Amino acid sequence: MATSKTLFFNVKRNEPQLVVAEKPTPNEIKQLSDIDDQEGLRFLIPIIFFYPPIVGGKLDPIKAIRDGLAKVLVDYYPFAGRIFEGPNRKLMVNCNNEGIMFVEANANVKLEQLGDGIFPPCPFMEELTCRVPESGGVIGCPLFFFQVSQAFYINSSLIFYVGTRFFPFSRNKFKG
Repeated sequence: MATSKTLFFNVKRNEPQLVVAEKPTPNEIKQLSDIDDQEGLRFLIPIIFFYPPIVGGKLDPIKAIRDGLAKVLVDYYPFAGRIFEGPNRKLMVNCNNEGIMFVEANANVKLEQLGDGIFPPCPFMEELTCRVPESGGVIGCPLFFFQVSQAFYINSSLIFYVGTRFFPFSRNKFKG
């Protein structure tokens, strides 16, 4: 199925909110590995996941994702911190549980209408991912940005998209 070049749809975003770990986490500084600290990797990577409608489900997917993130951040607490530059421009993470950015949104489009546009390069990236003005770089901004967009129709089916921007850590994650 081809993408319609004339497809227009609206995405209504709620105010961004920070999701923090649901339990206390260590407040510490961690250096990034030399692999992660490369000058050429100081950017955020946009990723979009598309999920089919949840038919007959009683679970609120927005709440489930937000609550799930708060649980995951207990064990993966550095991701709720902020990156800063130390001596010699060495990147470090202040594990301070400031949180990850979460935006709830509603889109007036069906997954089928997007056609092949859901495959890279996705022409709907701007609509389906967060746009936070102060997030141009990686220093001092949240390490993850989640936008969960959903659409409700007459038959009560649900489609939601998860747009994520994140800092590309290697498998080494963190030193220290």
